[in-house]
Amino acid sequence: MAATNPFDIRGRRTLITGGTAGIGRAVAEHFVANGAKVVITGRRESGEAIAREMGCGFVRMDVSDAASAASAMAAAVDALGGAIDVLVLNAGVNGPPAQGVDDLSPEALHQVFDTNVFGVAYGLRSAAPHLSQGASVVITSSPAASLSPPGLAIYSASKAAVDAFTRSWALELAGRGIRVNAVLPGVIQTEMAADPANLEAELEMLSCLTATGAIRQPAEIAPVYQFLASAAGALCTGALIACEDGALAGLSPRLLARAFGG
Repeated sequence: MAATNPFDIRGRRTLITGGTAGIGRAVAEHFVANGAKVVITGRRESGEAIAREMGCGFVRMDVSDAASAASAMAAAVDALGGAIDVLVLNAGVNGPPAQGVDDLSPEALHQVFDTNVFGVAYGLRSAAPHLSQGASVVITSSPAASLSPPGLAIYSASKAAVDAFTRSWALELAGRGIRVNAVLPGVIQTEMAADPANLEAELEMLSCLTATGAIRQPAEIAPVYQFLASAAGALCTGALIACEDGALAGLSPRLLARAFGG
């Protein structure tokens, strides 16, 4: 008898928020390629063409709006043909350019928190009644929640909230056999991470934060989401899975060399 593949996600009904670009799109493409039934969400109607190209469904959704989240979740369940087995809460924003304390504004706070914090909360709340027994919830967080670099207080705080959600919801939903985990990507070259006007300098600076100095592509982190969605990740819940090339390990040699001219 053939051995069972613990990473098998074939037929798993999967909903991915923010699935039209970046990490979300890479995860959607990876899941489709591995046999999952996928629906992605996005704010723009153009997402429908992107989803069609990938071979998955699309539901328009503004994650920062509670009513939109609720109606989108119901539509996604219809499109998937049943309860959600895998929920990937990936939609997020960086917010405005780096701001110091004197530059903080209500607009900047709302821009980031409405999507990164309220959007995640609305997503989970709306999806909870539609999650299957033993479902897996995977949330995209960031090492910034711990590193908290200067000028990125708003973004870092929003991801710290996501980490707290992850731990609390893991305990709350354990009785239904639902696992909740977060993925903390490192330096990933996406539309959100890159400043088109200063792309090369930004990537060079970010690469100094990691032990390896690597700039990763979204497709490289997609298998981590598969692991957490599959039976292979059955022992993980409430976990913050850091896939950040050692950024959280400490000051990298390249960063020290840059700082001290070595």
